[in-house]
Amino acid sequence: MSSPSVRIEEMGPGQSSGLLAEDTVGAAMRQIYLGVLVIQPSPFCNINCDYCYLPDRGSTVRMDHDVLERVMDRIFLSGLVGPPFTILWHAGEPLTVPIDWYAKAFEIISRYPGASKKVQHSFQTNGLLLNQKWCDFIREHQIDVGLSIDGPADIHDAHRVTRQGKGTHAKAVKGAKLLQENEIPFGCVAVISNEAVDQPDEVYNFFKELGIDGVGFNIEEIEGENVSSSLDAGEHSAEVRVRRFLERVYELSKADNFRLRIREFETARQNILEPDMNRLQDGGYYNLETEPFAMINVDWQGGFSTFSPELLGQDTDKYSTFTFGNFCRNQVFEGTQHPAFQKVLKDLEAGNRKCAETCDFWSFCGGASPSNKLYENGSFDSAETRHCRCMIQMPMQIVLEDLEEALGVGPPSGSIRNPPPDVK
Repeated sequence: MSSPSVRIEEMGPGQSSGLLAEDTVGAAMRQIYLGVLVIQPSPFCNINCDYCYLPDRGSTVRMDHDVLERVMDRIFLSGLVGPPFTILWHAGEPLTVPIDWYAKAFEIISRYPGASKKVQHSFQTNGLLLNQKWCDFIREHQIDVGLSIDGPADIHDAHRVTRQGKGTHAKAVKGAKLLQENEIPFGCVAVISNEAVDQPDEVYNFFKELGIDGVGFNIEEIEGENVSSSLDAGEHSAEVRVRRFLERVYELSKADNFRLRIREFETARQNILEPDMNRLQDGGYYNLETEPFAMINVDWQGGFSTFSPELLGQDTDKYSTFTFGNFCRNQVFEGTQHPAFQKVLKDLEAGNRKCAETCDFWSFCGGASPSNKLYENGSFDSAETRHCRCMIQMPMQIVLEDLEEALGVGPPSGSIRNPPPDVK
């Protein structure tokens, strides 16, 4: 998932409780408890990463607290609140919104029944605005923190720049060290770009030397506002380069006794050794991005979508809109009546059937990320993507090969095997 990331160990499996009533598409949907509620307090971002997918990130508009209250009314009345869920403040730089705004927002949320035990707050931040006041607030409210940083300065500053084109690495590292000084646990999310992909040792050693416990990698994706990927600039194909990067990072991590936890390999290992951990009661794989309303994404005006958070605020000719309603006017499941939702769900289900029929990894994935299917393949009614080949399949192949070697066995009949090598 290119999607936003909370701390590396978060985002656990959800639960199923049977079936909902027949929806307007004509098929019964399984009820999935809400896993993540993505809230956009503002679309504004204080920097200008050239691979960012977000539209309108120069806008400084802000969610009104009355809108937030309507959002939480709808969520807690929906029947989707079961096990604890994460509110991920994202889709813009969350720390551009003042602490006072969050103090009132958290007070509003705390009024709802069981909120103190049901809600875990999370910030995905570039870290540039972190200061002692923010650290005090984060500690007080036990907020999970994900820090976006791509590695050493030459790699990070190639893409993560200010609006004046200046690098942001020094300030991001300063933010990381401030979190460490305040004993605030956090994980990092790093983008594998053209600059990073051929420097796995430098990337790994940067995080190791910075004292980071966990990191998740996202390939630079063609998604939303980002219509091309720098990974295509190399002599070899992007997938060959990513495979080499991941193999070397795994080798380095293993040599360190896996002290630096890497999200993609941790997930792969869990899927192989503890396959029931991410299962629904009916045996299907729990994928937040493909189950309707397992993930709900809300923009600053109260407009809401489900499935991939990267779809929030995007428009396409094929599907018209991914905003299925507005919580100031609509209940959650009224969104199923929107023609765009019906078309998206129909194509998603058709695409997932194709994944199930054609991909050995289906039972460990539950379907490629919808946003990747759309922007890579042009439709939700499609199967695998570069993202799933690189970030789901390759890590599983690497971990499986290592486990088989440790056990002294070859691939069993019907097991996942490597694709033919790319000879370009």
